[in-house]
Amino acid sequence: MCMGLFDSNVRHATTRLTLKGRTALRIGAAACVLTTWMLCSWSVGHAETIRFNAYDLENQQAAWAPQEVTIRQPDKAEEELIFILNNPTERTHAFEAPGLLEQISDQDGAPLTKPLRVTVAPGETMEVVIRFAPAESDRDTETFCQTGSSCYRFYCPLHRADNDPGGIIHLVP
Repeated sequence: MCMGLFDSNVRHATTRLTLKGRTALRIGAAACVLTTWMLCSWSVGHAETIRFNAYDLENQQAAWAPQEVTIRQPDKAEEELIFILNNPTERTHAFEAPGLLEQISDQDGAPLTKPLRVTVAPGETMEVVIRFAPAESDRDTETFCQTGSSCYRFYCPLHRADNDPGGIIHLVP
């Protein structure tokens, strides 16, 4: 009688292992498919995404973090740069970056660009497609910008102090 119980337990244990093996196989196959899809879609074209968070400072001032960002210049014109602007504070903030352009669509869906100045309400997160202005005059040519790179300042124009340089975006080749 003990032998019969033992055989039954072995059979159930074997069945459980078989089911676990099938589950692991399915998960592995799904991971392979997902990885292959991600690699293929990445090579077709991708968008670099940079996240900024607004935060309040003393004396009613505000800033965006991170304060310094380095971006590799896109190899292809169709590659997008996306800024995700998050405002977890209780005040409305704006993100302005002279020399950067926001890509929008007109009424017919044709792409347009306008100078980047986005207002972000309290608790709101916005996604903005960015283009770099071709005009050399919009670039920051101060000494902290590496030779061969372009530098763009960004700040909150609603709550900026007189001595606040804001943040900087380095566009490197």
